[in-house]
Amino acid sequence: MLIKIRHPKFSCVELRDGSLVIHSMQGKARVLQENVADVAVVVNGEAVRIVGFLDKTYAWYFSGTEDLRSERIEFDQLYGGGGRLINDGLGNSHLFYFAKQSVGHGAQLRHLTFSDQWGIAQTVSINVFAERSSLSASWNSDGYVHLVYCGHSHQHLLYRVYNLEHRLWSGAVVFSEERCSNPQFIPTKERLYLFWQEEKEKTILRVRHKEEHWSPITRVSSGKGHVSNVGYSFENDQWKVLWGEESGFYAAHFDHWSDRKALQREDFDYVWMVEGMHTIAVYEEKEDVREVTPEPKVIPQTALVEPAVESIPDPEPVPEPTPELEPTPQERAQTKRESEEAKLQAAFVEQAFRTLQEWEKVREEMAHWKREFRLPEPLDLNPLLTRVERLERRILSLQHSHEQSKKLWEENFAQVEQGITRTKNRLRDLEEVGKNKERSLWQRVLGRG
Repeated sequence: MLIKIRHPKFSCVELRDGSLVIHSMQGKARVLQENVADVAVVVNGEAVRIVGFLDKTYAWYFSGTEDLRSERIEFDQLYGGGGRLINDGLGNSHLFYFAKQSVGHGAQLRHLTFSDQWGIAQTVSINVFAERSSLSASWNSDGYVHLVYCGHSHQHLLYRVYNLEHRLWSGAVVFSEERCSNPQFIPTKERLYLFWQEEKEKTILRVRHKEEHWSPITRVSSGKGHVSNVGYSFENDQWKVLWGEESGFYAAHFDHWSDRKALQREDFDYVWMVEGMHTIAVYEEKEDVREVTPEPKVIPQTALVEPAVESIPDPEPVPEPTPELEPTPQERAQTKRESEEAKLQAAFVEQAFRTLQEWEKVREEMAHWKREFRLPEPLDLNPLLTRVERLERRILSLQHSHEQSKKLWEENFAQVEQGITRTKNRLRDLEEVGKNKERSLWQRVLGRG
């Protein structure tokens, strides 16, 4: 991939077999970085800004007017393609890229801003169709960064704007519910144009422009064949869009979409060029087919001398006033409908900004709460645990002593019972002996008396 730049010191930036190379105007080549997967370039004044993307969680940033200095840009996630770099009207650069997401389909669309240094990356959207041709961003004179991208599921064309003052992205607005690809912003002095391709029975080229509000969608191609290889050209302060359609090749000036002109494709080179504040695909006419304007013939001064003849100038015809045509009811209804749609769209974007501002305030409050909230210091429970252990040991000792005392008491009680039983048996034996013993003489005498 080779990107031409307009710069007094450098001619182009090239990505060749993983090597990021910058070429000087003298034809010298300098390798900036190896193992590069993608590259994005802008020119801010005389400063060249280059980002070389690797298949890693970081990229390399090169900047300068002649001696380029390098800086490492840290990403939160693994790079997933789609790297784009644009400038705004305040001297800042905006970096867009896809990041691989762990869950869901598609990829995350991330945004990073550079003023004096690189800021913190923001997630613009998730589940985005992760192709380089599915993304375009541009700065406009209204003070916003405009962004379009394709969703993952059906590749609908989605549109957002970025407020630099509040650093907030608006909500997404659906620009097309068809399957879309290759969106491209072209900013001009008067308007911001957006081109994209829609896949229907034929792939057609669409456009709409923005002044105060977005215009209705217009078809650029004829619709008779598939559109491919769309590019742009800026010559003599005029913009043209060029495209291939089936076997033909056509061009149309901006705002004159139906005036298509057939051209020869082999008369043009298709190149990438940093034009204005971003990089676009450009068709350049080859040197050998450029039309050379013939020099006017010099007429001798003597040939210009004519005899003085009085002549009466013919009166200029008075132009008749052209009657103004009143718009038809259909045209008035169409104009009213377009005005209402523009007002609704503006109200939707404004409401999205307000919602995002409220959400940003909530996020700031949550971040402040996280910073300020501190858990109380944990209590020292060691003394309490020591006392509990001592009590537990004492209770176990008392329980053991009680069990031993109980066992001893039971043994003593059994011995007492045995003693009582022996005593009873002895008394019974004594009683039996007393009953069976003969009485003495005196007992018998006294018993008779």
